[in-house]
Amino acid sequence: MHLVDTVTVYANPQPLLVSRQAVFPGIVQVPGGDLVAVFSIGQAFDSADQRAVVSRSGDFGRTWSEPEALHSTRFDPEESESYKPLLLADGSLLATGYVFVRPTPLTPIVDPATLELLPMRNKISVSHDAGKSWSIPRDFSVEGASLELSGPCIQLASGRILGAAAPFHLGKEGHAGWIIASDDNGISWRKLSEFYRSPRGEVSPWECRLCETAPGEVAVIFWAYDNARGVNLANHIVLSRDGGESFGPAIDTGIRGQASNLMALDGGRLLTIHAHREAPVGLVVRQLALGGNGLVIEEEFDLFADDRMGSSSVDIARQFGSLKFGQPSLLRLSNGEILAACWQLENCQHVIKGYVLAA
Repeated sequence: MHLVDTVTVYANPQPLLVSRQAVFPGIVQVPGGDLVAVFSIGQAFDSADQRAVVSRSGDFGRTWSEPEALHSTRFDPEESESYKPLLLADGSLLATGYVFVRPTPLTPIVDPATLELLPMRNKISVSHDAGKSWSIPRDFSVEGASLELSGPCIQLASGRILGAAAPFHLGKEGHAGWIIASDDNGISWRKLSEFYRSPRGEVSPWECRLCETAPGEVAVIFWAYDNARGVNLANHIVLSRDGGESFGPAIDTGIRGQASNLMALDGGRLLTIHAHREAPVGLVVRQLALGGNGLVIEEEFDLFADDRMGSSSVDIARQFGSLKFGQPSLLRLSNGEILAACWQLENCQHVIKGYVLAA
């Protein structure tokens, strides 16, 4: 695996005149070959006016169209948005995610004194024309929980849609990772299982990402954070042999990453990508083999390495507030290349970057 090209999906073209900070990308390839990217743009990283936008590429990610709003509806009170797209078997697109309800433009998402979060709602939007137009996002709820559904859902070979997320809060205990499921293309949802819960519930499984490694077999990778001790742990992976209805024990990868993602390869291997925000800092791609002898790292290489991109780990509020890159993803393209993407800070601007990989 090697790096073929580095591209900019979006960067503010007029940074001296207006602030347009881009974060939280998700990319799919639609029938016909176009790539559709959904990400958020706002005045600042956590601004109340953060809105979902859509951009397209017709040349395997080398160039991208000017982003357009996913929808034009305005809510009162204002909502900051984050959605990730999924291509369904019927050719439609399903964008799932969440919004924070913003009472005022200057109310932070995390109260710095209490660590309480603003009200959070899960929402969904659908496109039936390859991402050219989208439905007005609607609320959906699973057992009344506010789920950190920051990654895309997946559709299994069976047709069932799965999502992985944790009920989002910053308490010392009571954390768990949920699998949610839909059997009607996202109209209704239910909690299917828990993929992870530490003995005392002190470890948060954040930034969950999942893939189907073989028909009915599911892998989930997550950023593990120990809220009791206030420290990042290594990325963990959990595996299911029954379509996500149950999971085996968590595998400690030993990889000291935070936000991560994964993609199935042939031969039972995984391609993973990890945002390392503690030294050594960088965005790293790895090929992993999972077998009877545990996890083996067969190959790894840096997409970038720069300790200046690290985050404060004094406490979780300051860690969230000092992020400089994150939410990496991997997408196999129809031409055989793999497109890795993330948001990152570049020249004092939050931009969406792409990294084209080939074997």
